[in-house]
Amino acid sequence: MQSETIQMSGTLDEATTVNVVRVLNDINGVKKVNFITASASIDISFDDTLTSSQELRAALQREGFGLKKRAHGEEGMCCGSCGS
Repeated sequence: MQSETIQMSGTLDEATTVNVVRVLNDINGVKKVNFITASASIDISFDDTLTSSQELRAALQREGFGLKKRAHGEEGMCCGSCGS
């Protein structure tokens, strides 16, 4: 089981929340979706043998939801040369 927090680029109103839940629940392996409206973020628990954080993000973007760009190194790909 894996967990991912995704920051949305806009606010999470009721209609957006319902649509995001629909998109995420359609992905095989998603177990739980929790919204934090104050920070416009989504906590997702999923089976990492069935899907990935990249697929979750891609599915939301395909549906037109804006996501904040990840900070340097958050994707696990950091060469370390900049010291971050």
